[in-house]
Amino acid sequence: MDDLYSIGDTARIMGISVQTLRNYSNLKLLEPQYIDPETGYRYYSFKQFHYIDRIKYLRRLGLSLPEIAEILEEGKTDKMLAYLEIQKQRIAGELEKIQETYDDIHWYINYFKYLERHHFDNIPYVSHLDKRYVMFVDYLESDTVESVETRLAKLKNSQDLKYRRQYGYIAEFASLVEKKFVANKYFIYLKEKPFDEAKWFWELPAGEYLCFRGKIRTENWNPEFIAEYFKNHKTPPYVIANEYEDNLVEYHNCPYEIQILVTEEK
Repeated sequence: MDDLYSIGDTARIMGISVQTLRNYSNLKLLEPQYIDPETGYRYYSFKQFHYIDRIKYLRRLGLSLPEIAEILEEGKTDKMLAYLEIQKQRIAGELEKIQETYDDIHWYINYFKYLERHHFDNIPYVSHLDKRYVMFVDYLESDTVESVETRLAKLKNSQDLKYRRQYGYIAEFASLVEKKFVANKYFIYLKEKPFDEAKWFWELPAGEYLCFRGKIRTENWNPEFIAEYFKNHKTPPYVIANEYEDNLVEYHNCPYEIQILVTEEK
C-alpha cells in the first residue's frame, strides 16, 4: 500500500474534491487503483495522477466528461484532436458573439454620451460621415408619431436583421429652412447592408455633412444659418434628422442632429 494514495490525499495533491473523484469513478472515467474489500476505502496510484491531470485540462478546454471518457478509453490522440477541433469551432462561434456584444455595448455607450461630449446646440459644424444603411417606412400626411412608429416596428420585427437602436427622419429641406419640420420617411439604422435589396432599404452616402443640433419637434432651434449657407450652394434634396435620446422616459421632444450632405464621397 506504500505506493498508493488515499482518496483524500489524491484529492489534495491534484487540487480537486473527493466528490469529483467519486464522480469520475461512477462515470467509469477513472476508477481507483484499489478498493479495500473490508473498509471500502479507495486508493489511487501515482500513475493515475497523470490521468486526473489530463481530465482536468480537457475539462478546462470545455470538453464534456462523456467526451473525455471516449478519449481515455480509446487511448489515442486522434480522438482527442477530433474533439478539440470541434471545441475550437464552438469557441470561435462564442467569441464572435462576444465580440459582437462588446461592439454593441461600445456603440450604445457612445450613443448615450454623444450629447454630453458635443455641446453644439444651434451651432453649425461639419462632420465626415461614412456610408450608412437604414430601414425606413414612408411618413404619410395622415401619420401620427404612433402610427409611423408602429408601422416601422412591424417591418423591423418581420426581418431577421441586426439593428442599431437609433431612429431618425428624412425630411424636406425647403420646409426646414422655414423652421418647419416635414418628414418624408422614418427610419432605423442597420448594422450592415442587407444581403438582398429591398424597397424598405436606403443607403445614406458617405461624405461631408453640414450639421446642427436642436429640438426640432419644439421651437428651440434656429435654421437661419442653413438658409444663408445654401444661398450660394446647391440645394440638397433632403436632410437627415438623427434622434438622440437624452432620457429613458419621454423621447418625442429629444434633441436631433440635422445632417445635410454638402460633398458626397465618390
